Amino acid sequence: MMLASADITLWSDSPWASWERAFLFSLAMLLFAVGGDTLAQDRGEAKAKPQEARVALVIGNSDYRSAPLDNPANDASDLAAALEKQGFNVLVRENVGERGLKEAVDVFAKHLKKGGIGLFFFAGHGIQLKDQNFLLPVDVGFESEADVSFKSVSAEYVLSRMAEAGNRINIVILDACRNNPLQQSRKTISKGLGVMNVGRAEKGTFIAYATSPGSTAADGAGRNGLYTKHLLRSLETQDSDIDKVFGRVRTGVVQDTNGEQVPWTSSSVIGNFYFDVKEDVAALARPAVAAVATHEAAAEAVSAPYDPVQERDLWERIKESRNPADYVAYLERFSGAKRAAYARWMVQKLGGTVPASSRPATGRQGVEPPTQLSMAASSPVLPALPSSPAAALASNGAIPTPGTVIQDCADCPELVAIPAGEFTMGSGPKEKMRELDEEPAHRVKVAASFAVGKFEITRGQYAAFVKETGRESKPGCHSTRGGFFHKNPKATWQSPGFEQKNDEPVVCVSWHDAQAYVAWLSKKSLKPYRLLNESEWEYAARAGSTGRRHWADAEESATCRYASVADATYKAVSPGAPLFPCSDGFAYTAQVGRFPANAFGLHDMLGNVWEWVEDCWNEGYTGAPEIAVPRVTGACNERVFRGGAWNSTPTTLRSAYRDRESRDERHDNLGFRVARSLP
Repeated sequence: MMLASADITLWSDSPWASWERAFLFSLAMLLFAVGGDTLAQDRGEAKAKPQEARVALVIGNSDYRSAPLDNPANDASDLAAALEKQGFNVLVRENVGERGLKEAVDVFAKHLKKGGIGLFFFAGHGIQLKDQNFLLPVDVGFESEADVSFKSVSAEYVLSRMAEAGNRINIVILDACRNNPLQQSRKTISKGLGVMNVGRAEKGTFIAYATSPGSTAADGAGRNGLYTKHLLRSLETQDSDIDKVFGRVRTGVVQDTNGEQVPWTSSSVIGNFYFDVKEDVAALARPAVAAVATHEAAAEAVSAPYDPVQERDLWERIKESRNPADYVAYLERFSGAKRAAYARWMVQKLGGTVPASSRPATGRQGVEPPTQLSMAASSPVLPALPSSPAAALASNGAIPTPGTVIQDCADCPELVAIPAGEFTMGSGPKEKMRELDEEPAHRVKVAASFAVGKFEITRGQYAAFVKETGRESKPGCHSTRGGFFHKNPKATWQSPGFEQKNDEPVVCVSWHDAQAYVAWLSKKSLKPYRLLNESEWEYAARAGSTGRRHWADAEESATCRYASVADATYKAVSPGAPLFPCSDGFAYTAQVGRFPANAFGLHDMLGNVWEWVEDCWNEGYTGAPEIAVPRVTGACNERVFRGGAWNSTPTTLRSAYRDRESRDERHDNLGFRVARSLP
């Protein structure tokens, strides 16, 4: 239930203890109702009995000292009333300052119940600063970035507090993308909000943004903001399934803005959630029914809801690809999109296999030709399509046979063609050195051949990129030399703290640096260069092997014949570390290609330097795709790196071992390797 407006005023003006006592009283009343009594609404109507605690914090900030807004306080008041009708016990706060905002989040977190439903709504100014989304109190000053980050509350922090409760469902709604003059005056403050990384709290989380990441939302000309206006209408509409509620919101906002504002959602909710209590109780009572592979089920899969912003972003990346695996990956996520028919056709044209889950429910084995509508949706200007897979390959060059060495330009690194295949990724119970994030071991299909850098990118190759682009070499690089972890504030890729030659792998480069390099290489070569995804990396590193390392000799003393690692030579610069009982002759990095290649013809997949890959960090492989595509959900501020380095110990120098780092950090043992699709 929602407290009366008089109580709301009391909360805003009185000491915090009064507010908390008021909320505890209202929560007790709700729990009393759950216990069996019927709680009457203000107008005397009977209310459905919630079967689980529903707690919401609704905040609307309008009265900013600079850049005030017209609607957020109204949005909060009206949404609080709507949620109260849906069985939520609502804390509503309007025009709160720093203290009130932080205390509201704290009290909200205390009263979330395990197994229940938590909902957080914020309308007002939001700022994306250094990969975090800050929700601003009305009394914040804009004199410095430190002031913003210290006095505000990050949306990621709110979500983490909600996750601690172990709720069945956590819902975060951010109508906090309003335009702000501050964003125009500071380069480090990004327009709109960024994608939130839910990390370990993924399961059961639903995040809704008023507009797509990096964009701003309309404040609204009436009583409510445009987004909240449609949310209120959608909550009153029959069928309160959470996906359908926000699907209707998206449709309404897009229509009202002629496509300029596209609401965006991110969900990891398992099962169903309905805002209407009766519908939700009925859904929870229904027994789980095993999926049956019928034409009806296939048709339902094809029409499954999807996020149009994410769909469009992926399509823009693959629309000119001649690699069937790219279109297969698209269909795995967006089989219900208008462009799906065209994608299915391209898979077949390029000799791939259309995923069974995305085939139309016609009973036919073939793939239907795309309609003019689906082709028009695919791209404003489509490349000419060949009449057969063979013609497609001829138009762009035939796919090289596995093992072929490729060099696309004078400054381009050598690549090796890697065959398609299937392998077991991760560690099973027989691996004594395994870590939890390497589990569960699972089969992954590499649907098409691709090309991988024969060597890690060298210092000389990276220097050519920096010289041509003028990319800034920011100082500051982490190190573990000397037996302890520290950051050398002066170190750069040019001077990492030890001497290097141009044919040694570049280090002290961030994930962003690696992305800039592959973008430069793509422009120079007119080929789609990229980082490997994590599945591709392990497939390439194993090269058909199934043990800890790709070489057959399991003795630790043999390691120095195959890789630059922590050994007797390394002991001189870092005493006390666990070492391999051998000597490779290199205290730090070695020349690329100095050690033998694996069965695919790739050097230094283990040892020498760690290698950045494309994927966001996830704690293990639960929910990982069964095909080799990058995981772009999870803790995306952190990116995965693989392979071990010149200071890696027996525990970490394994094909299955994985680690992560913030994408803007640099280390003196971390570099990268490039890849591209074929042909």
